[in-house]
Amino acid sequence: MSERSSVSSSEQGNLRSNTIGLPGVLFQSITTMAPASAVAFSLAAAIPAAGGALPLATIIALIVCVLVALNIGAMAKHLPSAGGYFTYVSRGLGQQAGWMVGWLFDLAYLLIVPFQLLVLGPVADSFCTQYLHFSIGWVPWVIIFAIVIFLLTYFGIKISADVGVVLGCIEIAVFVLLSIWLIATSGPKNTFAVFTPTYSLQGGFGGWQGVLFGMLFVFTAFAGFESAAPLAEESRNPRRIVPRAMILAPICIGLFYVLCSYAGVISWGVNKLSGYTSDPDPWATLAHGVWGPFSFIVILTILNSALANSNAGVNAVTRVLYAMGRTRTLPPQLARLNRYQIPD
Repeated sequence: MSERSSVSSSEQGNLRSNTIGLPGVLFQSITTMAPASAVAFSLAAAIPAAGGALPLATIIALIVCVLVALNIGAMAKHLPSAGGYFTYVSRGLGQQAGWMVGWLFDLAYLLIVPFQLLVLGPVADSFCTQYLHFSIGWVPWVIIFAIVIFLLTYFGIKISADVGVVLGCIEIAVFVLLSIWLIATSGPKNTFAVFTPTYSLQGGFGGWQGVLFGMLFVFTAFAGFESAAPLAEESRNPRRIVPRAMILAPICIGLFYVLCSYAGVISWGVNKLSGYTSDPDPWATLAHGVWGPFSFIVILTILNSALANSNAGVNAVTRVLYAMGRTRTLPPQLARLNRYQIPD
């Protein structure tokens, strides 16, 4: 069966249609981007190249990702399907190319869970050691969070759409508040020079070499905005909502990254960023400097971000596997739905 025929037939309604509005679809993209976790860990990977020019690298990455989102959103508008990339490529380049893209998408998204478990375990154990004065090691925490992720997956998208919007807003609000606090207390350290190549750590092309090289790492913080596409068959008015969510996610979170990257490098000190990259949790350190014992809120926010990221990644991959299963591109057992009318 071709994807052309499967799209028209499948959208007659196996998945729960008309159940997710714009906030739920938008936060599917946002939680897959894992804003707090990305600020705490992903953006730091760009500092060895971009240095204090990290905010500039973030702005350029934001512009590029919005242009990409416009293209993906156009395809989502014309081909609303749980298959996402699998559907787009199958329709344009054929079933074999679609299978390859769908398989690579599934593999990449399935790896979100083990990667985030490696964040959840050590951060949770560090929180217990620092604030609760006991430690069970990070391995038991990995097992605990793996069970939690399984339960969230079992109960499905309703949890992500309803609770995820609230938790996502709290996550963003905590880091916005902390960033503004850091900027306000940095006083004379504030400078717009970080929006130029001046503080780049690679001097080629007048410092632009470091900015552009660091931008490649900033892209990892934007990964996930496309995960709204597989929710098309469950959303209300998908031809309008899904493209809009896919564009709003990189814009909103991109501006959030610009604010946080500026606050981070300014508060730490643009000439002292070697300590930022060597710190296992630099934002917890920054928070402790201004919020003292209340810095535990930031650690809990990072844990929430990583957990929500895992759940959102599973939501997206199960829909694509479902779409590939119903076209017999993968075993048809993957197209089964549970009692909640979501992929089993």
